[in-house]
Amino acid sequence: MSDLNPLSPETQDAITKALSEARLQPYLKATDGQIDKALKIYQLNLQLCAALYPSLHLFEITFRNQIDGALQNKYGKDWYEGRILKIGQHGLNSIEKSKNTARMQKKNLTRNRIISELTLGFWVSFIIRDEYKKSVFYQCVKAIFPYAKSSERNFSEIAPRFQTEILYLRNRVFHHEPIWDTNYKIEQKHEYLCKVLGWMNPEVLCWLQTYDNFPEVYSILSDQLNQLK
Repeated sequence: MSDLNPLSPETQDAITKALSEARLQPYLKATDGQIDKALKIYQLNLQLCAALYPSLHLFEITFRNQIDGALQNKYGKDWYEGRILKIGQHGLNSIEKSKNTARMQKKNLTRNRIISELTLGFWVSFIIRDEYKKSVFYQCVKAIFPYAKSSERNFSEIAPRFQTEILYLRNRVFHHEPIWDTNYKIEQKHEYLCKVLGWMNPEVLCWLQTYDNFPEVYSILSDQLNQLK
């Protein structure tokens, strides 16, 4: 699962220079400044991030399409223009940024192009922000999560968990941040992400489970991490 053979001092120096001591600081702190152990933990952290990619990928795309579909049905195909659905300034800025990205790349400003450029944070805002509670959450939650129990479609539970578990996990993985420490509780976050994916489309969840190796990777790498701390 992981090659943790000792690195030569020359290799350690080269990697430290490439990554920077600032980036390695959390790992050095965890190992009392032992660069060899810090780099091993960094390597294991990368492997954990890689194992999370399939579930994060499927969740993000499915979630985006679920919300877009629900908003189209409620507010029309061009809901993102803000003519019928009132979108906050932060959201409007994200939409304009999406359009500008397409323009800079000299691509046709199609609806699909605009939608695909919008970030997960943009989509999650419709679920967690009070300003969208009446216009989006209460109006569209059944369409977004058709397979969730009615008791699970609860704003007071979904909003904080989307913020602290799903969005938090996605951002740490895609922004190359540490997730290895048990305090991050990535196993529980992965379980919740998969649960919500099942609320949206149980067939996609079943497909993911045929090749999602995160539980196995987490179990093996956790043992290795415990030996390094």
